[in-house]
Amino acid sequence: MPADFFCRHNLELSFRLLRNKHPLLANALKIALDELTPVDYQDLHASYTGEMLLNSELIEKLSPQVIGQIVSSLTNLGRQALQQQDLPPRHIAVMRTLIEDWVALTEWILNHSSADTGDKTSYH
Repeated sequence: MPADFFCRHNLELSFRLLRNKHPLLANALKIALDELTPVDYQDLHASYTGEMLLNSELIEKLSPQVIGQIVSSLTNLGRQALQQQDLPPRHIAVMRTLIEDWVALTEWILNHSSADTGDKTSYH
């Protein structure tokens, strides 16, 4: 996935996974889905064909704190699914990839929020 973009499909999937057990987070995702406009394909400069959202615009709609809560909630759902063994392996793999994409967004936030981009210990 391009580094400065987040897949709109991942937002939709996260909404579906969180809507029953975490309705406030799901509502935040729904608002973001309704308000964000996908990046034009020509602006992606990549072969990725799915609808992508700019990380910077996504973060304006979902604060870093909400994104952290999404990562935590999806991780807990994944852990529960592994413990209960109630999902097919393919679904577990999709959930793992989804969590990894949210974690990559979190890392992007950390890398782009430092006052001194050369100092990876400073997060402002």
